[in-house]
Amino acid sequence: MNCLLCQLKIEANRDIFSLLGISRINKARICDKCMTNFEKLNGRTVCPGCGRLQDSLKLCFDCQRWQQSGKTLLKNQACFTYNQAMKEYMRMYKFIGDYQLKDIFTRALQSLIKERELDIIVPIPVSQQTWLTRGFNQVTAMLGSISYQELLSVTLADKGHQSARQRKDRLIAQQPFTLPRTIDHLSGKKILLVDDVYTTGATLYHAADLFYQAGVGEVSSVTLAR
Repeated sequence: MNCLLCQLKIEANRDIFSLLGISRINKARICDKCMTNFEKLNGRTVCPGCGRLQDSLKLCFDCQRWQQSGKTLLKNQACFTYNQAMKEYMRMYKFIGDYQLKDIFTRALQSLIKERELDIIVPIPVSQQTWLTRGFNQVTAMLGSISYQELLSVTLADKGHQSARQRKDRLIAQQPFTLPRTIDHLSGKKILLVDDVYTTGATLYHAADLFYQAGVGEVSSVTLAR
């Protein structure tokens, strides 16, 4: 079996299972060398509002600004930093559309989600244009067997790629989402939003606004990268 990122052969681990002749499938299909290029955030000092890696536990400037604008902070947690390795992964997975890469971080994302107190998991959707071009939602594909509800819909023809926008444009972008009319079951619930990358937070806060307007009790978020 070859690594999906570098294409080199993945050497089997010589553990008790292999010695007993029991084969364990590496569903992620990524070699140890490639995995070390991704910077994990677990156990690191991060901003309590967005999960950004930093030197203190104080709110970062971005989160202070969101708070000053009246937003309830999402307390976002991320699995990895958005370093060069993660950017290259996203380029291959999202923009080239290599669907095989969906499983690489499923276990890490699921582990982070299972640590949260929640009632409903809601993935951030893609636009119709993105769906037609790419053929899949990169977020739901990464979730694996975890149950979720696709409550959000994209109202704009194409909500646009955050990576292609200037920072200022992201922050002032209009509301790209809508909720279904029948949302009585959301009252008082704890919603966990899931997205691939937290950039400015604008996309997640747009989604959170709708849920708070619908009467939910709490909205928080988890992302693969920050």
